[in-house]
Amino acid sequence: MGVRGLTTYVNNNQDVFMKKYYLHDSNLIIDGHSLCAQLYRLLNSFSAFGGEYDKFASSVKTFFKNLRKCNVIPYVIFDGCHEKKKLRTVFSRLKSKLGGTARLDPVTQDRLQIFPFLFRDVFKEVLNDMKINYTVCEFEADDDIASLARHLNCPVLSYDSDFFIYNVLYISFNTLEMKPKPIEENGVKLYAMECKIYKVQYLCNHFGGLKEELLPLLATLLGNDYVEKKVFRKFFSQLKLHKSKKKKNEQQRSIHTLFNWLQNETLDSAIEKILGRLKKHQKNKVFLTIKRSVDGYHNEDCQSLKYFDLPASNLTQKSCLEMPNVEETSDNSEVDSTDESENTDNTDDEEEASQEDEEAVTDEKLELIPPWFAEKIRHGKIPYTYLNLYVHHLHVCNPQAEDFTEKDSFLCTLPILRYAFDILTDFSHEECVYVCRVNSGYKKLPVGKEYSISRPLDVSFQEINDEQLKLYFQHFLNLKLPNLNLAVIETLPLNFHLFMISILYWVSTCSVPLAHVHSLIMSYITLEVIDERTGTTRGSYLFNNRNAKKLEELRKTPTSIAVTDDELFLNKNKVKYEDCLIAASVILKHFEIDDSIRKRPKSYDIKKIHSFAQFQCILHQINSLNILCGSPFEPTRYSKCYNGVLIYNIALKLEKQADPEKFLQDYIKGATTVILFYKSICSLYKQLLEEMNLSNVQWSKRKRNRGKKDLQEDQSFFTKGFEADVII
Repeated sequence: MGVRGLTTYVNNNQDVFMKKYYLHDSNLIIDGHSLCAQLYRLLNSFSAFGGEYDKFASSVKTFFKNLRKCNVIPYVIFDGCHEKKKLRTVFSRLKSKLGGTARLDPVTQDRLQIFPFLFRDVFKEVLNDMKINYTVCEFEADDDIASLARHLNCPVLSYDSDFFIYNVLYISFNTLEMKPKPIEENGVKLYAMECKIYKVQYLCNHFGGLKEELLPLLATLLGNDYVEKKVFRKFFSQLKLHKSKKKKNEQQRSIHTLFNWLQNETLDSAIEKILGRLKKHQKNKVFLTIKRSVDGYHNEDCQSLKYFDLPASNLTQKSCLEMPNVEETSDNSEVDSTDESENTDNTDDEEEASQEDEEAVTDEKLELIPPWFAEKIRHGKIPYTYLNLYVHHLHVCNPQAEDFTEKDSFLCTLPILRYAFDILTDFSHEECVYVCRVNSGYKKLPVGKEYSISRPLDVSFQEINDEQLKLYFQHFLNLKLPNLNLAVIETLPLNFHLFMISILYWVSTCSVPLAHVHSLIMSYITLEVIDERTGTTRGSYLFNNRNAKKLEELRKTPTSIAVTDDELFLNKNKVKYEDCLIAASVILKHFEIDDSIRKRPKSYDIKKIHSFAQFQCILHQINSLNILCGSPFEPTRYSKCYNGVLIYNIALKLEKQADPEKFLQDYIKGATTVILFYKSICSLYKQLLEEMNLSNVQWSKRKRNRGKKDLQEDQSFFTKGFEADVII
């Protein structure tokens, strides 16, 4: 959620509020979304090309290996769906992200650090691989994280200023040394990760007399995702800000002033004085906002305990706050007898009690998720991407590198999204809403019945079993990918099934050049097959130097294997190490971007990026629908099939080739079993394409001239889609 300015304030006073700490032999509660974001920010990653998921997965794996080395047991908790009162903040952040993404290119990518489309899924993929304990909350996870940390008496790892307020041991990610170091404690040698630990006691001791129970009030006054600071503008107008010789902005001075003021207050007296500066019609709403914050920050009811197989907590602390009976205080009165406030000409009147302020403090009852649905969320049977779809009938676009002069790359997946919505809501609603990118802004697009398909079974989602759910997935494939031969799909490697289905859906709904398909196939073979044999080395120069003699010998005597023309070679375990060495020696250089593209940013082909952005949307939605439908297919491991830089570079290499398949076979000549594996996948792709009467298109970098008919279609799309009266 975040308390504005508090992280900066604490960081500027680390010596006072934090102590050196060695993390080892302990439990650790991890804020999943926060850690995921911070680990990605540490990567030198090329986000303008759509995500290097293999590289990110390796970084995440290294982090958790380091925790194990220090004998630290992590418990990872993720946020669920947005609470209704937070939606305005979500849209505000979306606008900011879209503005940043619109400027994304190979030159700006280091500065902008836009997260790639599938990075959170890759993070969870690693957790599953390493058998790390994690769960997804129904809503915001902060309360659960804090209550679990108190239950286990262990630190929280995050980068969220809320945890400076919660009464927990808190390690801010920016203070954590990632590499374990050997230390000695009580004569025992061990490994630990050095960091700084924060306790509210350090803060309260520094501001003598400050009571811990007042800290949630501070968070509310400063403004967070649920309430804006301007709601309390009359209160602040009568609070004399702290003067400092150092250059500090108003927010930093407000924080310091509030700490000083709260030193001499109790919770009740502070609330009474705050409410006394509000109009009569505002008091109840503001009090409910404060009460909600106090309740949340002191919550002891941890829902995650049972999902980590931990004993339940007996503590349940409830707020005893009651609405005080206060009269409206005149504008000229001081907040505190020791404060000298300046007279302020407050022009607030009943009419100007702005609608935004009222919305910010409205006490909306938390949207309840039925227990049976919550169980599905916690056990991973509902993809996180569908949680807002169920609760709010809403799906918000996820900004990624794409062509902002074209339509939103996600639009090609609306039939999948609508089908998931229908399954979740028992086919009982007329429409859901997709918050769609339009140029570098957003609009709310109704996704109506025109995207729906028929209901295969008349059974409610609550009562349906896994076998029946699998029929739902089959039903979707039958209608949206007619003549798809599942027998052919099943001959492919297990973790390539959904990848191939996604390629076919992509070809059926978008204009896809053959070179793009072959780029994806080569990315899969490189990450899934070649890397497994040669390791995840990414330096082409070092790799070729280290293996120079071996490669020279192998090229003289290439692998010989007897395979008939119609025989498929799809067992990756039969692909030889020597052939992988040969293939890697020519492919590895494509994991780096050419320096020329930095010098000439206009050579960056955003049309290609847009095409692959559409594929990522499809791949994610197909996999999400698969999970929702009981996982009839093995999920795609994104870190084992998708590297955006590699895919882009191979697509560039192939764009002028009439026969991409033959070119690639010649390109990795000598890697016999790798070529056989590649040819087998290509053969099945061509068979599926022919049976489904689909075809690829010729690639053209030039934007086609848009005729009158095209303009009319676009005008109709935006008028019908975005001027509808959508209620969230």
